[in-house]
Amino acid sequence: MKLISTAFVIKLNHKICFAEGNSSHCFDPGKVESAVHSAFYPGSYPFIHGGVATIAGALAFYLTNAHAFLDGNKRTAVAASMVFMELNGLELVFPENPDALADLIEGCAAGDLTRDYVKDWYEIHKASLS
Repeated sequence: MKLISTAFVIKLNHKICFAEGNSSHCFDPGKVESAVHSAFYPGSYPFIHGGVATIAGALAFYLTNAHAFLDGNKRTAVAASMVFMELNGLELVFPENPDALADLIEGCAAGDLTRDYVKDWYEIHKASLS
């Protein structure tokens, strides 16, 4: 399984913010590191959060709730989780509602959704890249 690093997530936030014309600043790299570590714990098989899709869901949840960046926390969380999935041969599909992922992350950021709900959503909406 291919993992992503804390440095990658911080660079991803910078690129996302730059593309939108927003300021990019990581308040606390330790929060990003903690989020990444929590998603990938223990860091090798067997992963505590299960397979690729559920790990991606945990990553999105932890990064969203870390609030480590000045701007782009939710966009960075989604992008990081999707890159992780793509690196490991998966993608998200949710044709029934094109806003479903945005709604999921908004609910996550508002504290309305649990980590397990987000993980289950990613698992239900995964598809193999082919």
